[in-house]
Amino acid sequence: MLHGAFFTYSFGRQYKLSDKYRIILPHIMGFGNHTEKVFDTEKVVEELRELISGLGKRVVLAGFSLGAQLAYELLCNNQELFEKAILVSPWLIKSRKEMPEIIRINERQLEDLKNKTKCRLISLMNGLPKAQRDEFIEQMQHVDIETVRNAVDNGIILTDSFRNVRVPVQVLAGGKEQASIIETAKRMSEMNPNCKYEIWQKAAHNIPPVFAKRFNDFIVKTMES
Repeated sequence: MLHGAFFTYSFGRQYKLSDKYRIILPHIMGFGNHTEKVFDTEKVVEELRELISGLGKRVVLAGFSLGAQLAYELLCNNQELFEKAILVSPWLIKSRKEMPEIIRINERQLEDLKNKTKCRLISLMNGLPKAQRDEFIEQMQHVDIETVRNAVDNGIILTDSFRNVRVPVQVLAGGKEQASIIETAKRMSEMNPNCKYEIWQKAAHNIPPVFAKRFNDFIVKTMES
């Protein structure tokens, strides 16, 4: 499972599924336990490819937001590593006009998360136990602004290579998300018959934590299908 930008506990409310499945949640370069490095798309994808290939068998891949973009890149280039995939809120249809605003939003978010009081509140809202809250707050103090910019302007976009993916892919997006994320989900389904999508109308950019029960049920259904 590949987390979103900033929040290494994006899938924190999916941890309970470890009773049924083996879950691996690597920290993405530039975030979590890897803040000594600045996010670099090519290096991140290669690190993830090596990690997954080293497991010795095909896996089910899940990603949220930034993690969903990285999952898409892995699917297009190394589909032999995967049985199926769940991509939540992938942003793959990007415009040069939209990019600066998204970067500004993420820069402001980083500023908030470096404020320990605000960061603690966000951690509480996401249901983190105290030990994980303290760890997350400390990690956020070391995230580099260039990591934020690189993670947004990461060069991963929807291309014709997705047409060649034979792995079953499920794409989810919230009905209250930015239009380009919803369009990404729809377009991916149009491009590839192995890809299905759902728009959860009441959701924003928050499906894994806020709609945890529904999402967990969706994961189990996908795993067992």
